[in-house]
Amino acid sequence: SKYGLGDSDEEDELPTDPKKAKITTLEAQQRANAEKMTLNSLRQAQKISEDAARNLDPKALVAGVASGFRPMDDTAEFLLMDKTQFFQAGGNSDFSMFDPPRHRPTITSPTAVLAQEMVGNEAHKMQLMKSSFFVEDNAAEDEPMETTGRLLRHRKLFNVEPNVWKDGASESSTSQYDFEHPSPALPISSSVSEASLMCDAQYEETSSMATGSIVAAVKEKKFQMPVTKAFKFVCNPKVAPVKVHATTVPLPRSIAYEMRDSWIADLGFYKGRSFKLSFGPQNSLVLPSTYNNMQNLKEFTGPSLPASMVFAPRLATDLSPSVMQLVEFNMVKGNEGFRESIVPHLEVQLNDCLSVNVEGSECPCIHPDSGTKLVSKHFSESLKQRNAGLKEDYAVSVWSLLFALWGDHDELVDLENNSHYMVMCRRNLLSEWLENTLLGKDLLSKKVSTHSYLEHMLDLLSCHRVNEACELAFSYDDANLALVLSQLSSGAVFRLLMEEQLFAWQQSKSDKHIDLERLKMYMLAAGAPMMQSSHGAINLLENKNWLTVLALQLWYFTAPTSTITDALNAYNDAFQAEECYAEPPKPSYKNAPSDTKKPVYDLRYHLLQLHSKRMHSLEETLDPITHTADVMDFRLSWLLLQTLRALGYRHCSPLAEARLSVDFASQLENEGLWQWGIFVLLHIKQQTQRERAVQQMLQRNVSVSAKVALYAEERFIVEELGIPMSWVDYAKAVKAGASGKHHLQAKYLLKAKHFATAHDVIFQHIAPDAIINGKMKYLHSLLIQFEDTEGSSIRVPNWANQGQIFLDFIDINAKFKQIRSVTNIADINARWENLKPQLSELCSRISLLPCPTSKHRLCQSEISQSLSCLVHGMCIVCPEMESSTVLRVALERLPLPQEFASKELRIWLEELLDKIQSQPPFSERQQPTMMEI
Repeated sequence: SKYGLGDSDEEDELPTDPKKAKITTLEAQQRANAEKMTLNSLRQAQKISEDAARNLDPKALVAGVASGFRPMDDTAEFLLMDKTQFFQAGGNSDFSMFDPPRHRPTITSPTAVLAQEMVGNEAHKMQLMKSSFFVEDNAAEDEPMETTGRLLRHRKLFNVEPNVWKDGASESSTSQYDFEHPSPALPISSSVSEASLMCDAQYEETSSMATGSIVAAVKEKKFQMPVTKAFKFVCNPKVAPVKVHATTVPLPRSIAYEMRDSWIADLGFYKGRSFKLSFGPQNSLVLPSTYNNMQNLKEFTGPSLPASMVFAPRLATDLSPSVMQLVEFNMVKGNEGFRESIVPHLEVQLNDCLSVNVEGSECPCIHPDSGTKLVSKHFSESLKQRNAGLKEDYAVSVWSLLFALWGDHDELVDLENNSHYMVMCRRNLLSEWLENTLLGKDLLSKKVSTHSYLEHMLDLLSCHRVNEACELAFSYDDANLALVLSQLSSGAVFRLLMEEQLFAWQQSKSDKHIDLERLKMYMLAAGAPMMQSSHGAINLLENKNWLTVLALQLWYFTAPTSTITDALNAYNDAFQAEECYAEPPKPSYKNAPSDTKKPVYDLRYHLLQLHSKRMHSLEETLDPITHTADVMDFRLSWLLLQTLRALGYRHCSPLAEARLSVDFASQLENEGLWQWGIFVLLHIKQQTQRERAVQQMLQRNVSVSAKVALYAEERFIVEELGIPMSWVDYAKAVKAGASGKHHLQAKYLLKAKHFATAHDVIFQHIAPDAIINGKMKYLHSLLIQFEDTEGSSIRVPNWANQGQIFLDFIDINAKFKQIRSVTNIADINARWENLKPQLSELCSRISLLPCPTSKHRLCQSEISQSLSCLVHGMCIVCPEMESSTVLRVALERLPLPQEFASKELRIWLEELLDKIQSQPPFSERQQPTMMEI
């Protein structure tokens, strides 16, 4: 036939059978009726269906969608309905617009099955036959619509929905998303049905073949119908690219600013501008800023950047991009000799301390030993740094005060602490310390004249230089004044006489003829700090620093037998009275805080208070603000803490002690002295805090090198401080892992005996490369460390399915190499026999090896191929084994690559065929054949 269904393409002969002739006549009549439908009739039918659709209710349309009707074009029913309801209504159907159309079972005619089973037909002929089903002849234009309806009803019997709207341009379209089959249950229009959405290329071809079995019987020549192209339901999402502009909208001007307190679900709108600040090494801080703020920082020309500029927020008018800035803070102001000033004191502290091993902890705890010896050593070391700077000079003053109040002296040996002689000796030592502290450099060498010698005498008396003052009075022929001054601090009788004399001069107004400086010296002799005179009120403590006031109280205003506590109480009454007539003990540095809620006093005043009142607050005493303007300088505070602890003052809270130790250790770390920072951290009392702080500092500062095992700092903390070597190794492992040096990481983890973590690192980063590159010895040197001295493997999670597989494979590979070097056949067979159980077990477990990456899969394939080769060798060496069965089991167990598995399968088939041919039935059949030959 012309469709290629017969043996020839020529015209068929007319049937001679009467029954066949009758059937042929009937088919010709049907074909003639089908050819009478015209294009005008089709257009009229389309218009009628569209007018009817415009009168439909959208809700009814949605219900129709659920029942199978799906308008998908630009007609009225599709434009009026809610698209969301359209998709929701079809949600329970079998069709998804994001999935390819699914196959539906269809009933085909017997002729379609025969056509599909035809052998030898060309594809071009089949395509011509298919396309002829959807065209009609243009000659018949006056046929009524009933013929088409009858034809469609015939097609409905086979569940076939041909597309009568397909034109010539769309005939060649093979897209499976072209909806080419309008539903016969609907009027002919551009709308498509649910059934048309579900057909694909195979379903279309099958239905076309089925249609051909009917239409071919009633057609004699091709016919075409003018059609319009169906709607293609292919959804291409519109992509809106995000345009990144070099501007940032300030939060107050953003549309998200108004919803910051109401929309909890959209916290990211304004919380996205926040940034967590945390300090890094060397006191570095990463914080956000803007481009304009950075320009202002670059233009700043001052000695140091103010914090207001560094932490400046984004202004409401600043639209510049956001930038990140790295800021480093200098914690010690202008002190270049930090290392030289603190290391000697730390060495003194290290040499005079006790290291205590705590039960259940590998980290020792350090305590100071002898307090009095420690004071003497620190004082001697501070004297070496005198004149190095203001802080060093102040430190000398502090350590000398500690030496006067608590140090060992020759005259105090074998004396009780509370004895009167001990108290008086301490008073004299304090008096000596005050004289040395208050004495100016040029006071004794200062040139004086007749008009200024009285003022100079007052300065000498303020430093307790009575002898020098008397000599100066004699040199200017002032013998009476020298006689009075020589009796200073002589006793109560002399003070009473001088007080009566001053009162008499006041009553007689004779004091107005006496110099004011001379009256002040008489007041010192009388022990009167304040007096009313003809010159007005005279206050000897006015405009004097607190040390001078305390010294005057100790030397001249209190009894000669008074103690340090008496003088200090008198000074407290002087500056704490309602009518304050003395200066408070302010710190000695410039710009000391004065407007704080709690007053800040000098460190030396706190030490005097601590000596007088044992329960004085150590937290206030050790605050850095008491002696330095740099509140982040904890050197002197920490050294004093340890010294006072050695002296027995241990009422400081553990929290304050731990905080001070951590702060000082951080300061040392920032200056490159992290090994001494660990020494400081070892003084923390609480075990967990001490261990955690030491380990974290180790992890931040250790150095990782394949050439150097231990640096000088690391050797110091291990040998001198007693830090366990395993902690150093683990810190090196952490540092190596952060740097991507996985080989060193595994090495140090194994040395630190962190086997679980080491096993994970080896499996993830080392073992696959070692297996692929053939570095078996290196991998074996790592894995063998997981076995203890008894030979049993250490308990490691997933060891059996990961590390043990690699170790067994390396062991098998090594044994195979040993077999290759053996020449004795008996030894070879014996070794192969010993290798059988281990090889069989490994073949069973290799598929359990996890493969998180492609490299692990390649490693597994390499091991599987090697095991497959060993299995072949086993079959060759042991001929008594059923090689086909062994190879089949190996192929089932080993995860081989596809190419290698195919090759192995061919080998197995050959082995299987050889086995089958060697069986008796085949051998019995071959024997007679040979005899016949």
